[in-house]
Amino acid sequence: MRSTTLTWDPGSGWSVPPESLDCHADRSFVLAFAERAGGADLALDQLKKALPDVTVVACSTAGQILGNRVDPAPLVAAATTFDTAEVHSSRVQVGAADPYTKGQELAASLTASAGDHPIAGVMVFGGGLHLNGSALVAGLTAGLPPGTALSGGLAGDGARFEHTWVHLNGTTSDDCAVALAVVGDSAHFRLGCQGGWDGFGPQRTITRSDGNVLYELDGQPALSLYKQYLGDRARELPSSALLFPLTVASPQGATRTVRTILAVDEQDQSMTFAGDVPTGWTAQLMWTTTDGLTDGASIAGEESAQEQAGLAMAVSCVGRRLVLGARTEEELDSVVDAIGNSVPLIGFYSYGEIAPVGGDPAMCALHNQTMTVTTVSETAASHG
Repeated sequence: MRSTTLTWDPGSGWSVPPESLDCHADRSFVLAFAERAGGADLALDQLKKALPDVTVVACSTAGQILGNRVDPAPLVAAATTFDTAEVHSSRVQVGAADPYTKGQELAASLTASAGDHPIAGVMVFGGGLHLNGSALVAGLTAGLPPGTALSGGLAGDGARFEHTWVHLNGTTSDDCAVALAVVGDSAHFRLGCQGGWDGFGPQRTITRSDGNVLYELDGQPALSLYKQYLGDRARELPSSALLFPLTVASPQGATRTVRTILAVDEQDQSMTFAGDVPTGWTAQLMWTTTDGLTDGASIAGEESAQEQAGLAMAVSCVGRRLVLGARTEEELDSVVDAIGNSVPLIGFYSYGEIAPVGGDPAMCALHNQTMTVTTVSETAASHG
């Protein structure tokens, strides 16, 4: 297995000519993460022409990650080629359809293309503004073979929350999900996921919600109640909400997930989140410190570290970047220290992160305000 990282910007073009990459139609993929309006369409067209038979997956971001640097160029990419493992991909347009069903469709497509060969891991990326990511992930998890490693994230648009896009093999859309699967017993995925946030204030009961839309907390309009906590920063919604996410917990507390706001509706006083906020669960505000976030990133890196890793992907939340500010690269330093500075690292700041809960692949979920790290390696194995 070998990986090459490269960058692109409108002025100087590619740091490494795509046509010079040592890629194979069935055993290679390119991951690319780019500014939403940074001219990435031209770069992706060039990749398509230079590597017409290679799987190319890309999405817009709230910041590009390359090694321990953030935003080194409008587009960052990594081209990976396996010795024996194969790469399969699939795409679904979600629109008004049930995202759980669409997740199942993605899983069925990948499973069918893999045939009798084991799926080592799947990376999935979805639109960041209109897609219920937790339902998509639930459908994928239900449809993939038990124990399949699943990671990825939702596309971003800085702190603007205006438009996102996802790309697969020449097709770009704002309301879709794409996935690539690495197939074969020679490839190995290892995943890490940590937050670093703490709860504060009262725990309130979600008394009315619909999927990922929250209407009432303790019988009160959710948005007006939330604004009381934000004070003057309420004028900056929805971006200011990234500094004060909610943690939602099941009635027995067995499941706990962080949620950040994607949109607000003044008319019905509701808030739309990247994932589900079920009625009957509790919600509590959260806050963090720089040390809390960097410590969480370090643990996520340690959880994902493996010998001979040939590629690492970091997906962190836009809210973490807003909190860290000028110190954003400190959490990337923590990840690099944990996985080893010889491992090529690429990634992005997202509107939602996809990774297992507690390292259990069967408990994969959509998160907010986390750092997730995926490492991929390949060892010698029979080709079955």
